[in-house]
Amino acid sequence: MAPKVVVPADFGIENLHCEFHGNVVFKLQGGEDMKANSLILSYHSSVFVRLFLELNQSVLEMDDFSNTSVKSFLGALYSGEIQLDRESFRDVNKMCHVFKVDWLSRRCGDYFASLVGDVSTSTDYQTLLFLFEEARFCLKTLKCDQLLDLVVQKICSLENRVEIFVQPYMKNYTQLETSQLDTMLQITRENPVPLLTIMKHNYIENGSRFHNNDAYLLENIDICKCMHENEHLLEETFDMILESADLSRENERLLNKLYRKASKDFKRSNYSAVQEQQADTLIEIQSLAVKKVEIANLFVSFESFEGLTEFSFFDHCLISPQMSNLYMFIEGLWIFVDQIYDNNSKEIGGDALMTKYWTAIFHSIEYIRLKKNWKKVSPEYLSNFASGFMAEYASGLRTIAPDIVSQTNDTCKLVGKIIEIAGSVKNELHFSDLFSRHVRLAYYLPQNCTTKLCCSQTGYCGFILETEPVLKDGNPHKFKAYISFDTSKYPDDLHAHPEIIDINEMHLMVSSYDESDFTKMSLHPCSLSWNGNGVQIQETLKESLWYLYPFWFETGELVELVVFM
Repeated sequence: MAPKVVVPADFGIENLHCEFHGNVVFKLQGGEDMKANSLILSYHSSVFVRLFLELNQSVLEMDDFSNTSVKSFLGALYSGEIQLDRESFRDVNKMCHVFKVDWLSRRCGDYFASLVGDVSTSTDYQTLLFLFEEARFCLKTLKCDQLLDLVVQKICSLENRVEIFVQPYMKNYTQLETSQLDTMLQITRENPVPLLTIMKHNYIENGSRFHNNDAYLLENIDICKCMHENEHLLEETFDMILESADLSRENERLLNKLYRKASKDFKRSNYSAVQEQQADTLIEIQSLAVKKVEIANLFVSFESFEGLTEFSFFDHCLISPQMSNLYMFIEGLWIFVDQIYDNNSKEIGGDALMTKYWTAIFHSIEYIRLKKNWKKVSPEYLSNFASGFMAEYASGLRTIAPDIVSQTNDTCKLVGKIIEIAGSVKNELHFSDLFSRHVRLAYYLPQNCTTKLCCSQTGYCGFILETEPVLKDGNPHKFKAYISFDTSKYPDDLHAHPEIIDINEMHLMVSSYDESDFTKMSLHPCSLSWNGNGVQIQETLKESLWYLYPFWFETGELVELVVFM
């Protein structure tokens, strides 16, 4: 019995296009013919067997392929060898799939893989373009995705992939097919910001209308990730598109929808990050058996913000370690406008600045809040400013920037209950006590702030706050505040939950009584954050007056120490 023929094999290249053996004719481009033997061809593929034996075909039209590629293909079937190059690869590879010549198809795959393997950060764009388009052709025409996966994986491994491939390929992205955009989205998935940069430059250079491909990219880009990486660029790009004269109402709604969704995702991811950070803090507290933790954002100096313009002020706030929460930022912005900018600007005063740029300023507050991962402020905080110099400011915040005010139960206002002052039980707290005596106060969390705790302990959830005076030249100057985790100092009806206490998010204010109605507090809410110079004392004939920006307090004035968190 004759042995079975195994391909590839050398059937003799000289027998190709032989008048004696050639019983099949391949019709090439330009009227050229190529003769081959049906038996030799049938060894390589069942497709040839069916064409010659079952369908009795003896003439095959090959004008879809270049003559050189057909000759290389047939030569490989006769000799078992082939020399591939870029010009012939596509046609030869396609013929392998059409006629199902498996061994030669593998050779084509090996050749292509060797080209991809030679790619490096110094590879030129034309080489990458060839590999990419050949791989796309295989996917689109031959339904084979292996080559494209190989190319994309290689491009993604290049650190400079954006510069050497993505940017030049996307130069005219409005003319690309969605399948091409899909691959660009895949390549830039880890950092989609370059796609936004390309869109922005397209609008700047060409003044383009909002194209279908713009909508497709924005619908499929991870906008939330762009917001994390470069929110300024995202804002600029969206603003540029929204200002397009030909933008339809439908596309405008699409942009607003995409931005709102990204903002929600952004906030949610920031909240998760904060939760993880708080969990790490709790582990640290528990592992070190910390008895108390200092609230570090009291009596901070405002000097580093002097002399700035309104634009550089916001930039400085983004990087300043002094700004630890949104409460501080809101008050710091007012101080900047009311005191410093009003004094430094010759063209426009602070009040006029707030009026002219009201909306832009409040939107900048929301931008920085998201960037710094700050919690929203308690609605009760803004209610403190129902009258007085900050009333209009607070009203504007509620109206124009409602997103900075919490609408849920994750914020609250707490008023300290006196436990002791200088070791003695007291019922009243005077302003001077904070700067001259050791004070211990209990803060009880309202039920709406503890629903997520699922606490099974008896009594109330909360914490103890202790103040310790800081003297200067023997005189009252400032005080330090600590959250105590020493359970031995807690009243029987109070217990702590360190996991929900974020020191940086705590904001302390002093509230004094309304002289006309001693049942009312918060007539003069005084922040403790930006009084870097400490308390200033002025002696009068009757008694001392204590100044803490922006209010004067009498020595014996009754106050409350309020915590927003």
